[in-house]
Amino acid sequence: MVLFYSLLYEKGGRERNEDSMALHRMETRAGELTMALICDGMGGEDKGELASGYLVECLSVWFYDKLPSVLRNGFRRGRIQRCLQRQLFTVHEELRRFGLENKLRCGTTMTMLLIFNRQYLLFQSGDSMAYSLGRKIRALTPRQGNDRGVDRCIGIGSFKAPHMSGGRVACNEGFLIHSDGFGDRITPKDMLGALGGGRIKERGEADKALRTLAKAGVRRGCRDNMSAIYLGCS
Repeated sequence: MVLFYSLLYEKGGRERNEDSMALHRMETRAGELTMALICDGMGGEDKGELASGYLVECLSVWFYDKLPSVLRNGFRRGRIQRCLQRQLFTVHEELRRFGLENKLRCGTTMTMLLIFNRQYLLFQSGDSMAYSLGRKIRALTPRQGNDRGVDRCIGIGSFKAPHMSGGRVACNEGFLIHSDGFGDRITPKDMLGALGGGRIKERGEADKALRTLAKAGVRRGCRDNMSAIYLGCS
């Protein structure tokens, strides 16, 4: 199902990279399962990179230890959603307690894409984005945030369940998830021009396209961390 993938992980104009990311693939009895995950430590917070890294670590363990048993009876959205929310709530409370004990604000956003056979699910807490790319580009996640900042994250404030959406994977479809820094100066039109239209056939082409987009973002004044994952599907 997922033929190839490409990763971009750039510090940008910041002293440290507060983004964390992971991509995992696993063969199950029912089919191939892929998880792409980007977490962005809250910009300007005290321990953003700790929060994003810890959430990625916990969700990577969850992918291998918990998710396969949930999928034994099929790709059921409700069961996957409940299982993931329990894990996210646990991490949220751990990070919140750590912050209170150490007088820190320790939070992170999260966007996760799960692909199983010809179905996908997306979970979003915060302002990282996900797109479907073919002849056109389609946003799969709502735009988050307001003048006061991101309206939900893991580790700060009260826990809010992530937004969930899903659908069927079309033939020759590509998926892009990225942190808000990557999308700060890069438009959906730019992404479509570099990655859409069925022009990306293998990993090397996707690597080059992501690097080209990142360089364009820097030229236009982006100073944030830039992280992205592109998945090319059959």
